[in-house]
Amino acid sequence: MIKQPINKTNSNIQVIYHLWLALATLLILSLATSLLLLFFEPLFPATNGSVSNQPSGLALIVSITGSILFSYGLLVWMTREYFIKRFKPLLKSRFRWILVSVLTGVAIAVLINVVSHYYPPQPGDVSTFSLIKKDGAVAVVVLFVATVWLAPMFEEYLFRGLLYDSLLQRFGTIVAICASAVVFMGFHLIEYSDYWVGMGAILLLGIFLALLRQYSRSILGPILCHASYNASILLLA
Repeated sequence: MIKQPINKTNSNIQVIYHLWLALATLLILSLATSLLLLFFEPLFPATNGSVSNQPSGLALIVSITGSILFSYGLLVWMTREYFIKRFKPLLKSRFRWILVSVLTGVAIAVLINVVSHYYPPQPGDVSTFSLIKKDGAVAVVVLFVATVWLAPMFEEYLFRGLLYDSLLQRFGTIVAICASAVVFMGFHLIEYSDYWVGMGAILLLGIFLALLRQYSRSILGPILCHASYNASILLLA
């Protein structure tokens, strides 16, 4: 059997296009969050106990959730052929990989939690979670929906789906694993730019997610690992 040569020009274009999609998704996500906050802040005003100049936790998480649905929904629509032909068939996995994926996410979260106790964030920093948690059960439930269901599914579609596949085709396994993890970390730069433990956690998580994607031959493993990591981080906080 003769192996067909890879068209490097087309592969390069695909990588650049998917990197552009990642950047565009981040920009739309940020813009949509800001616009939705303008709408939801009057509906869910901050309480007296809230930090000055900060929106209420409920307004913030509802805005973030809405922006996730809009920005990633647009991404899926733009790449719907990939979603149907490539992503959906990858939503299958063996039970052992499901178990490994969930346990890996929990283990990484526990490790990061331990490290963060020795190297805590700067005093005075207000985390998004602490802001949301102060607004009661409804805000926390919406937070779990956004971080344990929506974010893992959509982010894995982008980073371990679209981007990873194009990097793998053009550069091979090692570059695909490392590069997708670095881009994944960069995507969370705004949230963790002043906290090296947070940035290191995202990079480490990105590497393990890519490894699961490569060796399980499934996208379900990374989604479950990502979800279990986020859930564990929230429960341990």
